[in-house]
Amino acid sequence: MKKIFIALSAATIAAPAFAQSSVTLYGVLDEAIQLNTNAKHVVGSTNVGGRQWSLDSLVGPYGSRWGIKGKEDLGGGLAAVFTLESGVNLNTGAFAQGGTAFGRQAFVGLSSNRFGTLTLGRQYDSVNDYVGQFGFGLAAYGSGASHPGDIDNAARTYRQNNSIKYASPSFSGLRFGGTVMLGGVAGSVSQNSGYTAGVGYNNGPLGLGVVYEFFRNPSNAGAVLNGNANAVPPATSTAFGSINSGYLTGNAPATSWQIVAAGGQYTFASAAIGMLYSNVKYGNIGHFNGATATFNNVEINGMYRLSPAAFVSAAYSYTKGNAVSGDIGDQTYHQFSALADYSLSKRTDLYVAATYQIASGTSSTGAPAVANISLLGDSSNTRQALVRFGMRHMF
Repeated sequence: MKKIFIALSAATIAAPAFAQSSVTLYGVLDEAIQLNTNAKHVVGSTNVGGRQWSLDSLVGPYGSRWGIKGKEDLGGGLAAVFTLESGVNLNTGAFAQGGTAFGRQAFVGLSSNRFGTLTLGRQYDSVNDYVGQFGFGLAAYGSGASHPGDIDNAARTYRQNNSIKYASPSFSGLRFGGTVMLGGVAGSVSQNSGYTAGVGYNNGPLGLGVVYEFFRNPSNAGAVLNGNANAVPPATSTAFGSINSGYLTGNAPATSWQIVAAGGQYTFASAAIGMLYSNVKYGNIGHFNGATATFNNVEINGMYRLSPAAFVSAAYSYTKGNAVSGDIGDQTYHQFSALADYSLSKRTDLYVAATYQIASGTSSTGAPAVANISLLGDSSNTRQALVRFGMRHMF
């Protein structure tokens, strides 16, 4: 009996030496009364548009989600980490991201204080990691509104399935990393695959970032632009607006998607100003005889804090597409956004957000370009406004 007692005592004393684990439940509930002045409304075969009042929890400053993240200390500065994060429509209870259960993030990996973090699963790209925060869609003071069609993924509409990501530790504010997306197609190493790389610098009031990304067969089912649970072949897809559907759908869509992006932000005592530039290319479009469609996007945004609990912010973006055949694709978009936010507590705030978009030229389909804010669907003409009266709670 004495030997058993000694053994149990030794085990009790040694217990704290085992690896420590933590699991955190977190989320954001972002709900708003929303007015779309020119929502898609098809009568017969014609989009006649229409004013639409609705409740929406998906296109606000954060987008509703909940998640679980965990960390197990393995000793020597090494830890096992994981994240499972699901977008949710508060008004229907359905999964967001095309019905994907953990559509926002789902990964596991190892993290080292000295060598950085390596993770595997469904993950964000380098645009999100190194320049997205400088755009108004993802800025801490932003409205959540994407650039037209989110063609540069600056509002992280698209995630990478089957991806391997590396993120370095910070070296006096300097970080770097990238991803490799495995296509997962039998008999082809390159199909549906891609890679990204980025460098960022954050030190004091200054933040900077630059990114390069390249993906093959981007609109194939399972690929980067078509990787949700509702993915269908590009020949039958209706997931894209007229700004780029002519390049990504049909029987011979673009075989590549390339992004070069750079951004920066400077924070003052009670204000901040940010800028973002992106160049986007849809390459080797078969039904346009192998042409490349190019978009350039420039954005400037800023915020002013009125008090510790209130701020206002605004942004302007300019998007220009080149013609790929005749005047097809020669399109221009001007977008203006504004936000006013008041915090009731550290976890709850009220806001009013508005976005106005003007389109001109000829879209990728050969029809007149029409406005389409935050991927809500093509409007019936060149102008569209979106207004949200929202409440956001974080836990």
